[in-house]
Amino acid sequence: MNDLAIHLALHGVMVLTVSVFGGLLLYRSILRDTNRADWHLLHAGGGARGILLIALAGVVDLVDLEPWLIATAVWFVIYFAWTSTLAMLIRAYSREKGFRFAGSKTNKFVYALYASGALVLFPALLLLAMGLFRSL
Repeated sequence: MNDLAIHLALHGVMVLTVSVFGGLLLYRSILRDTNRADWHLLHAGGGARGILLIALAGVVDLVDLEPWLIATAVWFVIYFAWTSTLAMLIRAYSREKGFRFAGSKTNKFVYALYASGALVLFPALLLLAMGLFRSL
């Protein structure tokens, strides 16, 4: 297993850990009948991102690209997973949705996390798809 695969798996486990913590806070919010939807988003969305990273760790060696392009794609996907997971965590604590770059500083920060992660995900997936296509 190469270093990039190890990084993907490690970050995947760390994102899953944040997601599981979010699940505990979801349980607490259910008992208190409070902010369930945002905690559920963190629990489910963080879990999906962690699994994405772990799954990618298993196939990253199949990508036929220059090493620096593979590394760029991998770190972009890791960046996406963390920025969106952190945005969901801040959203759950603050109840700031982050749908627009407006309002409070927290709302703007959540928006910036979501937006910057989304912006790097598209080129990362394009690179990975090209590299996998070349491997055929």
